[in-house]
Amino acid sequence: MKSLEQRIKEFHHERNQPTLALKYKLMADNDFTFYRATCHLFYEDLHKSSALARGPLVWVCGDLHLENFGSYRAFNGLTYFDINDFDEAMLAPATWELARFLCSIGMASSLWKYSLTEAEGLMLLVLKVYTKQLASGKAYAIEKETSPALIQEFFEMAERKKEKEMIKVRIDKKKGKLKIIKNKTYLLEKDIHHEVMSSVNAFLKENCDFLKVRDVAFRIAGTGSLGIKRYVILVEDLREDKWRLLDVKQSLPSSLSSYLKTQQPQWSSEADRITAVQGMMQYAPPRFMGTLSISGVDFVLKQLQPSAQKIDRTLCDKKMKNVETVMTTMAQAVASAQLRSASRKGSADVDELIKFSLQSFWQGELIQTAIDYTSATINYFNEYLKLYLNRKMKM
Repeated sequence: MKSLEQRIKEFHHERNQPTLALKYKLMADNDFTFYRATCHLFYEDLHKSSALARGPLVWVCGDLHLENFGSYRAFNGLTYFDINDFDEAMLAPATWELARFLCSIGMASSLWKYSLTEAEGLMLLVLKVYTKQLASGKAYAIEKETSPALIQEFFEMAERKKEKEMIKVRIDKKKGKLKIIKNKTYLLEKDIHHEVMSSVNAFLKENCDFLKVRDVAFRIAGTGSLGIKRYVILVEDLREDKWRLLDVKQSLPSSLSSYLKTQQPQWSSEADRITAVQGMMQYAPPRFMGTLSISGVDFVLKQLQPSAQKIDRTLCDKKMKNVETVMTTMAQAVASAQLRSASRKGSADVDELIKFSLQSFWQGELIQTAIDYTSATINYFNEYLKLYLNRKMKM
C-alpha cells in the first residue's frame, strides 16, 4: 500500500507551477483545508463503498464542500447563490456528491464552531431538506429576494464589494496595467505573457468583440486547484468604457474519472466538460464564460468574481440557527442543481430523482460513512502535518 506522501505527490506530479508549494503549505493549516485540497484521496478511498453505490445517475460538481458555494453575477446581470466550482464535474451516482458534502460538514465542525454531535444533526437536516426538494420535482433558484434573512445578509455583504472596488485595488489605471499584489498575482515571462494575451484576444474577438485585452498576470487563487496554470486578464470594455477582470483557469481531468465505471459523454476537451456541466447545473451561467486553448492547454474563461462572494463562515460562528439556515439553503441548491440537469446526457429523469428521494434506507449508511471518513481524514491531516514540518512535502 502506498504511503500518504506517495499518494499526494503522485497526484500532483504534473503540477509544477510555483503555487504548488503554497498548496502544500495551506494543506498544513487545518484539517478542513486539507480535506478541501485532497478530493483525490476521498474518491481513492471510498469509490468502492456500498454507501456510494446507491442512487440514480446525476450530474455532480464532484468536489462538493461547504466553501464551494457562493454568490455570483450571472450573464443576465443578476446575482444568485449556488454551487460555484465544477472542475471535478462528472456523471455519477447521487450519493457520491452527497457523501463528499456530508463529510465536509464533519470536517468543518471545529472551523465553523459546532460539535461533532451537532455535525451529525446537520447531516440529517441536509438529507431531509435535500430529499424534500427532490420530491417536489422542481428546481429552486436561490435569489436574494426569496432567501432567508441570513442568506439575504450574505448577498448584501457580497454586493458591497462591487466590481468597481475590485478594479480599484487591482489596476493601475494611469498605466492601464495590473498591479502585482503579493499572494495574489505575479509577473509572467514575456513569451508566456504574449501567448496568453494573443490567445485570449482571439477568443474575445470571436465571442465578445467589445472586450480588448490590455494586460495579464499569473493569478494565485483557490486551494485544490493551486499548482495549475491560472491567469487574471485585464480587459477594456469598449461598449461601456470601463475596465473588467477575467479569470482564465487550466482544465485538468476530474479526480473522479479513474473510479467511475459510468459511461461519460465524449467531450471535446476537459474545459468543455467543465463549462457544459456548469451550464446544466446552475440556474444561469456567469458572465463571459467560455473555453479556449493556450499553447495546446485547455482553459476555462469567465468573469473574475470578488472573493467576498464566497460563503463566509463568520456569519455562522457560534450560532447553530445560522448554521442550519446556511445548510438548508445549500441542500436546496444541491437538489435543484440535480433536478435542473435531469435527463441531460445520461442523467436520471425527474421521476427517478423523486423515487430516490422517497427512499430512506440509504441515508443512515451514508451519514455513518461520512462520520467515519471524517475521523480518517483527521488522521491523514495529522500524518501530513508531520510530513510537512519535517520538510518532506517539497516540489
